[in-house]
Amino acid sequence: MSRPDPFTHAFEPLAETRFPAIAAEAQAGHRDTADRPQFAALQEVQHLLAELESPDVLEQHPEAGIEYLMALYIAFRFWECGKRIVPVPRQRLEAAWAGARPSARPDVPGGACYLQLPERWFWAQIDPESPHEPLDGIYVVEGSLDREIALLAVLGLRQDRPGFSQISLAAPPEDFPAASASARTPLFASTLEGGDAADLRSITTSAELMHLALLSLRAIADN
Repeated sequence: MSRPDPFTHAFEPLAETRFPAIAAEAQAGHRDTADRPQFAALQEVQHLLAELESPDVLEQHPEAGIEYLMALYIAFRFWECGKRIVPVPRQRLEAAWAGARPSARPDVPGGACYLQLPERWFWAQIDPESPHEPLDGIYVVEGSLDREIALLAVLGLRQDRPGFSQISLAAPPEDFPAASASARTPLFASTLEGGDAADLRSITTSAELMHLALLSLRAIADN
């Protein structure tokens, strides 16, 4: 069975039916879709969020509204920038993290890409009460005027599951090297029972996710 692509799996119907209208509204109103506040203010975006958001989920988890918006923003930017999927080979990623911790800001290919990580190697939880899930990859998106880099980690992606779990964050580009410096030692040590013996890795903090994104970008830049 071929490996699923999270954009095709979860966002393709929206891309075909709704994303062109978002792009048209932004163009007509001279709005910058790379700027998250401007993107969020578009009427087409607000209408789509109202359809996607679950009132029950929002009632129990008010912060979920931010996750809905972040997922839609990143999916749109990924679509708008050409849907670039970049596999990150394990050997190259291991070589990247064997070197010095990154000190440079992220350089995102094409302004947006999906870093497809080695299958079932990295694991994470969306919160302490949730199960550990395999990390399929990370969307990396540049914001407007180099003000931020947004990440969306895709967890638990399977053909038989309608969507996936996600962890998202946004930070100024200069925060990424600082996050790398503060990542755990030993790096990505497993928190799964038997994980070390199985050579599995865990992402436990935002700093580690940012560091993994930087290492992956370093790995693909050396190709």
